[in-house]
Amino acid sequence: MNEPLSIPCNCGSGLPLKDCCLFTNRRPEPNDVLGEPDYTGVTIYYGFKRKYLKASPFNLDFDRQSCCQVLQANMYLANLHNQMLQFRMLKPGDWFVMGRQYGQMKFSFKYSSAEDAMSVAKEKFAAERFLQPPEFI
Repeated sequence: MNEPLSIPCNCGSGLPLKDCCLFTNRRPEPNDVLGEPDYTGVTIYYGFKRKYLKASPFNLDFDRQSCCQVLQANMYLANLHNQMLQFRMLKPGDWFVMGRQYGQMKFSFKYSSAEDAMSVAKEKFAAERFLQPPEFI
């Protein structure tokens, strides 16, 4: 797995992120308008620690009992996070991980597959099980 800061910068320069937009004052383009929240097409896996390995998905509180989330960004989420970070890093289709550690929200960005993102979630947040919320019909 590549070091996250060595990935190519999304600005198109061809330089690694750490040598380009990451530590500069470059901001996303003004046409990155967020508009109304749109989560269409977003894929989310919730990570759970060992104590929830055998729990039924129907008995889990996904928002309170999960330790992290593994998400695939759509255009809205990519723009939202790029604006928050003040540089262009995510694009639609990229995977990222977010979760809480010691009361602070932590992010880990830009993975090409759910498997890569989940391996980082296992390492950083001790997640051992990944589930999507059950859909009730």
